[in-house]
Amino acid sequence: MKTRAKITRKDTREHLAQFHLACELVKVIHHYFPGLLSLLKRLEDPRDHRYITYESHVLLMTRILSSIFYISSMRKTSQEFNSDTVIQNIGYLCGKPELSELPYWETINDYLKRLDPSQLQGVVCGLVRHLIRSRVFEGSRIRGRYWQVIVDGTQLESSLRKLDPKSLYRTHRKGTPEEYREYYYYVLEAKLVLREDILVSIMTEFVENEGLEAEKQDCERKACRRLLKKLHEEFPRLPVCLSADSLYACETFFKECRGYGYHYILRFKEGSIPYVAKEFGTLRNREGNLRKEETEDRSVWTDYVNGIDHEGHLVNLLEYGEEKKNGEGKEKRFLFLTDLPVTKKNVRATAEAGRWRWKIENEGFNTQKNYGYCLEHMYSRLYQGMKNHYYLIQIGHMIAQVMEAWESLWKKVKQSREQKHRRILESWKQDKLKEYTQEIERGLQIRFG
Repeated sequence: MKTRAKITRKDTREHLAQFHLACELVKVIHHYFPGLLSLLKRLEDPRDHRYITYESHVLLMTRILSSIFYISSMRKTSQEFNSDTVIQNIGYLCGKPELSELPYWETINDYLKRLDPSQLQGVVCGLVRHLIRSRVFEGSRIRGRYWQVIVDGTQLESSLRKLDPKSLYRTHRKGTPEEYREYYYYVLEAKLVLREDILVSIMTEFVENEGLEAEKQDCERKACRRLLKKLHEEFPRLPVCLSADSLYACETFFKECRGYGYHYILRFKEGSIPYVAKEFGTLRNREGNLRKEETEDRSVWTDYVNGIDHEGHLVNLLEYGEEKKNGEGKEKRFLFLTDLPVTKKNVRATAEAGRWRWKIENEGFNTQKNYGYCLEHMYSRLYQGMKNHYYLIQIGHMIAQVMEAWESLWKKVKQSREQKHRRILESWKQDKLKEYTQEIERGLQIRFG
């Protein structure tokens, strides 16, 4: 059996000594996100111009960098960035060499409380538009044509005290003397799959009520309709294939997709649309599309049925399953509903694309909640400020994923995600970017693992 060569601590030190990680980060921003600064500078500033000390792009870039460096709170950001080198580096990145001090965390929060969140959504869309046009990630398209967009929702902050009037709420122990309400914020996120390890936000829709005493609360399905409308307005010609869970397996969603020209691959549960599940069970034996494949350690099978009619929508259902031969682990079985034609040649690839829906949980929400971005942290007590922090975290995560996937930086070292970001922060505190101007301006080519 092949074994990996042991990586010693000395090997790690010698390898990383070849790079100035702060410079590499700036190269990534300049190469993959060249419009970031110009987009931030174009934002409409809600402050009184007579009393402005820091320009808006300095405030926003400071917040974006704190996400990239895995700094867990705004107060800690001011503490970590309190050095002359960091100030000079942020000034260099922002085109403000005369910058002598950084904004305090309260100054940033005060600005974000007043900034219109839709402007930052525009920045996110602008960055994604450049990534798509760069043609670097063309190989990730489904069937060489469709960009996969994964849609899912997650809870953000929660509290027993009343939050913003637009927050959602749930009632616990209903009908008992201990009955109480929990208030929370919820967001529906659409992420574009660029690579297996790079998923970037393309559109965000917050699930929110009209008031605290709303009789009928907003929900994920309603938010999805708003999200798809905004997505189509921003990217009217983008060929999209949506991935989502079984919640969206309904006539309304199919109709929305048809109207926008979108395709879909949905996780399917038999209770979602009983008639379709019944038809699949009836027709699968007649169609004879079952295929089994034996490997060294597991058995894999696929099956599918095309052209099942549901309220005027022709849908295709496919099954993918696998089971380990040694008896370890349970049998895995997945059903997917799609409007893409399924054949013997593409059934495995279609099932794999459907299974990538989990990446919004793992590489998306789980990473942002538990690996340094602290997505559930209450960065602002005002709803508008919280929204803006959310968008800036998405931009920071977007940049960080490209850094993490840069093969030549990390292939020869064994570093956790947290260690990588800590090393980048250490370099940012030590290396003065203006001394490496020629290196930064040199051409860049990144090879991903």
